[in-house]
Amino acid sequence: MMKSIVMACAALILPAVSAGAAGVAMKISGPGAVNDSTIKAGEKVSFDLYFATDKELKGFSAGFRFFSTDIKKMTHVSDTAKGLSKAGDIRGFNGWNDKSLWDFLNMAVPKNWEGDLPDTIGFIAAVAKKVYAPHKEMKVASITAIFSEPGTLMVDSTFYPPGGSWKIILADKKDAFPTWQGPYKWKVVK
Repeated sequence: MMKSIVMACAALILPAVSAGAAGVAMKISGPGAVNDSTIKAGEKVSFDLYFATDKELKGFSAGFRFFSTDIKKMTHVSDTAKGLSKAGDIRGFNGWNDKSLWDFLNMAVPKNWEGDLPDTIGFIAAVAKKVYAPHKEMKVASITAIFSEPGTLMVDSTFYPPGGSWKIILADKKDAFPTWQGPYKWKVVK
């Protein structure tokens, strides 16, 4: 009985919390994406970040950790297009590729991003002259890589230095925390 009451209360509270500001999800695409849970070894795969917000924002910060107990290396694949990282392996989309949505700052911040797992990457974005307007879930960034050996790969949220906590700054300058649908897990197969 008590468990039922707690579950009912959680069902009422959780949607209000998760719908309160912003959410981040990850999907895979590209030739190496066999399906939603499987990656083909030796093929390029893109880890696509999806972002949604129902509030006006002033800033965003989040970090991701790629890790495995049996896969040792991740090959970062550079793109010829200008990306969010110096290496060119991270691209922005739908206004995250230029200053149309984040007019002050929008960049990827690598930390231990050399290919020896675990690898960590952060994202920092801010507006100065306007606000970031609410929108439904859309693809905003993509990280392209190749995994040469089979095993299990995971991606989860993480803190990343120097000040990289998961946070959004609302237009009224209050801090909030985006929801994250991870950790994500994929099987890498030959």
